[in-house]
Amino acid sequence: MTKRHHSIQVTMAIAFSMVSVSIIVAAIVISFSVTEETARLSSQQYTQQLIRQISNNISAYIDYMNGISTFVQSDKDIQEFLQANQTKTRHHLGKRAQEVMKTFIRSRKDISLVAVFDFSNQSLFHDSSFKQNPYRLPQDQPWFTAAVQAQGGSIISSSHVQNIVQDRYRWVISLSRLIYKINTNETIGVLLVDLNYDVINRICSSIKLGKRGYVFIIDKNGEIVYHPQQQLVYGNLKKENIQQIVKSSQNYFAADNVEADKFYSVETMPVIGWKVIGVNYRDELVENRDKIRQTYASWGLAFFSISILLSIILAQRIAKPIRELRNSMRQVEQGNFSVRSEIKSSNEIGELGRDFNIMVSEIEKLLRRITEQQELKRKSELKALQMQINPHFLYNTLDSIIWMAEGGKQQEVISMSSSLARLFRLSISKGKEIIDIGSEIEHVRNYLTIQKIRYKDRLDYRIEVPENLKSYKTVKIILQPLVENAIYHGIKNKEGPGLVIIGGRQHEGGLELFVQDDGVGMSEATLRTLQGRLAGTKTDIPQDPNLLHSGLGVHNVDERIKLYFGQSFGLSFESAEDVGTTVKIRLPAIQGDIEE
Repeated sequence: MTKRHHSIQVTMAIAFSMVSVSIIVAAIVISFSVTEETARLSSQQYTQQLIRQISNNISAYIDYMNGISTFVQSDKDIQEFLQANQTKTRHHLGKRAQEVMKTFIRSRKDISLVAVFDFSNQSLFHDSSFKQNPYRLPQDQPWFTAAVQAQGGSIISSSHVQNIVQDRYRWVISLSRLIYKINTNETIGVLLVDLNYDVINRICSSIKLGKRGYVFIIDKNGEIVYHPQQQLVYGNLKKENIQQIVKSSQNYFAADNVEADKFYSVETMPVIGWKVIGVNYRDELVENRDKIRQTYASWGLAFFSISILLSIILAQRIAKPIRELRNSMRQVEQGNFSVRSEIKSSNEIGELGRDFNIMVSEIEKLLRRITEQQELKRKSELKALQMQINPHFLYNTLDSIIWMAEGGKQQEVISMSSSLARLFRLSISKGKEIIDIGSEIEHVRNYLTIQKIRYKDRLDYRIEVPENLKSYKTVKIILQPLVENAIYHGIKNKEGPGLVIIGGRQHEGGLELFVQDDGVGMSEATLRTLQGRLAGTKTDIPQDPNLLHSGLGVHNVDERIKLYFGQSFGLSFESAEDVGTTVKIRLPAIQGDIEE
């Protein structure tokens, strides 16, 4: 009898439920988006009306200030004061000119200062008690130079602290313009009218755009004229996307990059080029937002419940093999990787069971591979420890301590014993395989101290590792085997004294330490053999027992570095006969604790 094939159509009810849920969610999202878009358009229109009103109010006020400046510059007393040459005459005319300027101060409490300046740095303020700040010349002020460049036009500055009056510093907006001699093109001075910053503050702060919305103003150069949190903006504690506002040709757009939940409404003042910006927050556009969401969610939940109820009957037909597969997965969770699924269905669930069996089998293989790698790692660590305690080195060192003690060389005995103790203490490293480079340098320094005492003038060394590298991490005891090779295979066989240099540097790819000696070097054949071993190429190890020990030690260091940091790190050699050998150690730039 032919086995019946169960089609995926048997389980289509599940897919129908998912499609139903997707349609419900999509409908809710679309409906809410339409509601939100309608509210956004309404908010946009309302905000634009408000900022247009602010723009008109400020423009009207600027026009009034322009009117004041036009009257002041053409006033007879002002003209005569600026044209007077004799000090007595100018003093008398100055009082009359001050009365003219005081008239505007008395009538408008929002005007902070009215003053005129000639081109010899002489000034006249509306208040006779005001004195010009000796450290702030008028001709050096931005509002003065801008007025000169405007050739008679009015210049409206951004908000700033006015410091032209001695011991008087106020936050103002300045209007400045050239004063011409009547009926001529001869310039005789500059007029300054300062508007109290509080005026702009009162106009803008009275506008409320939701709970968090606000209004701010920038000039045509993008400098902030008014902002309700101006100090936070200047201190970089609050950000506004000024560049986007200046460059955009639209009068309504969403903030870019800085705060994506903001909408900007922009109104440009036609005369002075200032921009009034209204800021709305996306989450405040829809009133009763939570209630609308709850309503949509309730209807969605009702339709969702109906869809689930209709699909339960069909779900029962596929529940049994899924439960079996779930039980098998629970056994895997408990560590039983020998379990296999017994699902015999010929539909997609059966295929899933077979895939599960393949997955468990692969995991089991992977665990065995990881176990083998861990064993290899521990073997490498054991070999490293064996290399650290070189019996010949220990025997020779202790022997040297004995004959130095017999010879009465007390200080050398103390120095060698102390270095030997520190050497073994650092070798242990509290059981840690990863240590900082500073400790590794200290370890090799103790080793070299011992060897220096033994070899005396035949050995010299320098450690030139920068201080900033010593906090980075490395596998422990990688320098000492390389230094040992340099001494025993390089310098020991050399006629005359030898030098070992230990150095390091940092580059983009990580760190590099090196051990350099000026010993006898290596032949090309020996160098190729060592390089082949480091690259994993099967090459014959030199038959010389000393070179055999050297190759194994170098290979051990290279393997431990690759084991912990990856295949891109490790050792490389440069050598020439009768010149010397340099071993470079590539390491990653890692600071802080890392998992061993």
